[in-house]
Amino acid sequence: MKIRLVILFSIFISTFVFQSCEKNRVFEKNISIEKSSWKNSDRIKLEVDVQDTSATYNVYINVRHNSVYPYCNLWVLITTTSPDGNSQKQRVEIQLANEDGAWHGEGMGDIWDLKHLAQQNAIFNKKGIYSFEFEQIMREDPLPGIMAMGIRVEKTTPIN
Repeated sequence: MKIRLVILFSIFISTFVFQSCEKNRVFEKNISIEKSSWKNSDRIKLEVDVQDTSATYNVYINVRHNSVYPYCNLWVLITTTSPDGNSQKQRVEIQLANEDGAWHGEGMGDIWDLKHLAQQNAIFNKKGIYSFEFEQIMREDPLPGIMAMGIRVEKTTPIN
C-alpha cells in the first residue's frame, strides 16, 4: 500500500512539474539536419511570433546529437532579427559533454538532447515576428553527429 502511494505521489508531482514548465512555453521547434552532417553554409532559421512585450523570456537552444559527435562543445553564431529588421549576432558556446566525455542532457541509446539557456530574462521590445538563424562555426565542415537544432522560448515566471 505504501509503495502504491509513493508511486502515485511521484506521478502527481512529475505531472505537476511538467505541466508548469509547459504552460510557460511560447514557442518550440526543432529542425532536422540532413544525414546528421551540418555544413556551415546550411543555416537553420526559425521564426517566433511575439505579442506580449511586457513579459520577459528565457530563450533556449535545443541540440540533438548522437555519440558520433567528436567534440565536447558546439560553437554557433545566432543572428536575431527583430520585426523592424534590426539584427544582432551572438556567438554561443554550448557544452555538450564534461571533461571526462560524459554527455550532458537527456539521452537514450546513442542520441542526446540538450536544452541550453542562451538568453535569460530577454525582452522583446516590439510585437511581431523575430527570426533566429543558427550557423555552426566549428572548424570541421561538415560537422558530423548533429541531428537537429531548435529553439524554445518560455515566459519567465515572476517571483512574488
